[in-house]
Parts: sequence; C-alpha cells; structure tokens
Amino acid sequence: MIKIHYDDKYEYYLSYFEGIPVKILRDRKTGEILFDAGSVAECLGYESTQAMMSDDQVLDTINQHTQETGTTPLRRI
Repeated sequence: MIKIHYDDKYEYYLSYFEGIPVKILRDRKTGEILFDAGSVAECLGYESTQAMMSDDQVLDTINQHTQETGTTPLRRI
C-alpha cells in the first residue's frame, strides 16, 4: 500500500487487488478505513459504481448490513 496524498481529514493510499488499482482512505481523526466505491466496483467486475449500485444483490447486502448493525456501510466524501 502506497501513501499518495493527505489532507486535513484523510490520508490517501493506493494498493492493488489482482492487478486492479484500489483507492483507500484513512480518516486521520478516527482511523476509519474507507474504500473508494469505484475501486470496489471494478474489483467485483462491474463496469462502474452506478452499475454496482443498480445490482439488487448489492442493495440487498447493504440493506441487510444496515438492519443488522444500525449503520450504513456507505459514506459520502
């Protein structure tokens, strides 16, 4: 994992999953790790974030997580 940038809120990293670039952010205050949705979509074989978020199975998984934990796995940055 390569640190590529930082600002007041996040540290930005780049890593690779099976040759696919993955953008990762780390919240500097909380330490929370966030994965870029576009990177996740590509790793899962989707053409875009929009295509991934249009998949009923993905939406069902997100809804199940939200119901079980009371928190959403999605963050707007």
